[in-house]
Amino acid sequence: MKSFFSKIKSKLKTKRKPLAPCDCSDFIEAAPADPSLTHLRSVVVARHFHGAPPPASDVEKARRDFVVRSTMFDLRYRCGAGGRCTCSGAPACRFPQCFAMRPVTKGAEVLAERQVYEVEDAPTPEIRALVALASEEKLDEVVKGIQRTVDAQLKDAARGRGLEARFIIDGSDGHEFTPATPKTGTDSVHAGANPLREDEDLREEITSLYLWRAALLVNLRRDEQAVSSLLNLAFAVEQKDRTRLYGAAAAWAVLNDMEVIYYRSLIKTCKPFDQAAHFATERPLLLTRVFEATRGDDYHTDYCTHVVFSKEVTATVTRAQTAQMHGDFTEDPMRSLCLPLTMPYYRFRVGDEFWKRFYALLCMPPVPPPTPEEAKAQTIDPAAELGLTPNYILDAVGRSMMLHHLVTFADVRDKEIDTGAVADRVKAMKLLDLQPHPSDYAPVLTISEMRVAVARMKELLVVVRSFEAAGPEKLAGAAAARRVQGGGGAANPRAAPPPA
Repeated sequence: MKSFFSKIKSKLKTKRKPLAPCDCSDFIEAAPADPSLTHLRSVVVARHFHGAPPPASDVEKARRDFVVRSTMFDLRYRCGAGGRCTCSGAPACRFPQCFAMRPVTKGAEVLAERQVYEVEDAPTPEIRALVALASEEKLDEVVKGIQRTVDAQLKDAARGRGLEARFIIDGSDGHEFTPATPKTGTDSVHAGANPLREDEDLREEITSLYLWRAALLVNLRRDEQAVSSLLNLAFAVEQKDRTRLYGAAAAWAVLNDMEVIYYRSLIKTCKPFDQAAHFATERPLLLTRVFEATRGDDYHTDYCTHVVFSKEVTATVTRAQTAQMHGDFTEDPMRSLCLPLTMPYYRFRVGDEFWKRFYALLCMPPVPPPTPEEAKAQTIDPAAELGLTPNYILDAVGRSMMLHHLVTFADVRDKEIDTGAVADRVKAMKLLDLQPHPSDYAPVLTISEMRVAVARMKELLVVVRSFEAAGPEKLAGAAAARRVQGGGGAANPRAAPPPA
């Protein structure tokens, strides 16, 4: 009898979901109050530069400021505990597994974008005042201040004329540019003035302000508002002037969608917690909106697809590296559900024009290695001296893993069609008065597309293996690429370093 209950108990244990490392409720219980900005700054400065002499030059001072700011950003915004690991009585730091801002690259992109605009030599006193507020992390005030500045500039540029109906000028309530609803007569979209189409300098300044504002909105976890603001501003300018706005909208949209998919993967494999459930079920997917906006505009559809593809490859490689270095299985491209959930989304949910282009990029021939002349030039490149993996290898690693999941998805769907499982699924949905979506029944790839994808995946793996054979220690992410063929193998976790 004891043996019987032991077996039952053992089976129940195997079905129990583990706690997610980014579930930081233990930190919040230990330190309920958010650590102040002053506290975080003092801890970061002490850990990085305790006992160091004052900076001897402006360059050294700038370097230290960058280190302090980036570390504080990680603690305050990327960490799910908000930096509570610096408080007394808190559990041991789980950096970077504690990151709640996902994919793991998202926080770095937000910080990099902010640093482009938050400079001391801003062109006007109003913008310098906003930069000062941003340095104090009063981001909501900065967002509202940017909108008021834009509103004022548009009113001044209109010189008393009525503005186009597409503009709503009321920054105090947080309104933004909105596409005009169809109107006639004096209320029509063409009846008013549009200073953005008349003044190039004004257009460039307001575009830059809105790009900065979008980064701040993403920082505040208001991704939908960020993407909508960029798309709405794009509708107010000529098509040729929309590239920066569409590109930024695509970048923030794909990072938002990767984050939503990450949390959907997480709650399937780990014990759910409030933040994960919110991101998985209540945050909208945004990429479709971008490609709806670029419909009929081949140039910008191509451009935005390239942006999405680049972000996805970069995230895939970085996830593999993080899994190897820090044992973060929740984003591991070969162990988590992130890519298995991403491929159906890209294939069926974003749009046919997007998928046609994305598939073509995914199945490009391997990027060639550098020529002898380029290799010689790279010998004095600091990145080469550090032994960093070349970009053409990182591309091969990332695309091979993405193709692996695409081919697997296509193969499973073909088998479901052959066995009648798809027909049964569609029949069951109709009995429930549910309208089947192509993602429920359509083939993923044609026979020729499948052959191309498999052949390209093998070519990319050959590139990875040849580089690994030349120097195994250089290839970060190679183990993940090998699992594309081997079909398993856990990452090798090791202790994560503290954030400071």
